[in-house]
Amino acid sequence: MARFDRKLLLGVVHWAIPWISLAIGIAGALLMDRGPSRGAAVAVVAVSSWLVLTVVLWLERKREHQPGGTTKVLRTARFSALMLTQSSIHLQLYFALPFYLKAFAGTFAHVVFMALLGGAALASLWDPLTEWLLVRSRGGILLPAFSTFCVMAAVLPGLGLSNGTSLWCAAGAAGLALPVMVFADRLHGRPLARAVATAVVAGLVFPLALALGGARAVPAVPMGLVDAAIGTRRVGYEITDPTERLERTPARLVCATSIFAPLGVHDHLVHVWRKDGEVMDRIGLEIRGGREAGFRTYSVKQNFGASPTGEWSCAVETEMGQFLGERRIVIGPA
Repeated sequence: MARFDRKLLLGVVHWAIPWISLAIGIAGALLMDRGPSRGAAVAVVAVSSWLVLTVVLWLERKREHQPGGTTKVLRTARFSALMLTQSSIHLQLYFALPFYLKAFAGTFAHVVFMALLGGAALASLWDPLTEWLLVRSRGGILLPAFSTFCVMAAVLPGLGLSNGTSLWCAAGAAGLALPVMVFADRLHGRPLARAVATAVVAGLVFPLALALGGARAVPAVPMGLVDAAIGTRRVGYEITDPTERLERTPARLVCATSIFAPLGVHDHLVHVWRKDGEVMDRIGLEIRGGREAGFRTYSVKQNFGASPTGEWSCAVETEMGQFLGERRIVIGPA
């Protein structure tokens, strides 16, 4: 009877652990401190989690080779390392998620990225699914790689790096999946050449995506467009006659923007002036973070070409093409 009760108790505990972890994960996501000092700590966790994941894979392989004689110490070590890895992935994704929501500008590419981020965040809440991805699925290595990329891209600008440099550093950190994947494949007895080839493909996913223009799909964390207006006159950084249509070609157009950025962010952005979707001018801007109302700046467009009538827009973008937002104005009769 005692043995039965013990087995029943262990079964209940085994069933309850994922649900308890889910509740703790949701509460942690809501109550998490996302200050600058916390961001630096999360960045360290993101990089060090690759070492822990390597330990998890090694312990999993040890368990598979001696299923009948697995010691309690080995089981405890495997469970602890796996929980630490899952907690790290969860921490990274939910630390970064609000920053991406704030920077989300509604483009189709942003929608795709946010869908991936949301899916990864939900997957990290359910321990059995995360465990299966990490130790059973070869493609599961992309989950910690993606979480590392997301949190590094969100945190590094607040530590003084430019947005572009942060993206490349984040892609490099995500590329740490390469040696971990080689290690995992070798543990499963796959030939070294095949393991290296597969790992190179996985490790270069993020750098290649950036090189091919994939930065446009990533919201410009931790920045966000607070307000923007287009008109013909300004006082300081305020447009005094904001409008969406002008019947006649003006002497000039002024685009004023207010851009949120946390304290510590110092970067260069671009006002991209377009006519009917074609880039006509790019005007550089320098911003500094720390103002709750956003850092204010403006640009002036005076040369409208031989055919000025049409739809004009002024978009705020990073130097790598990440889109923060835009305002449009039509020149010509209704």
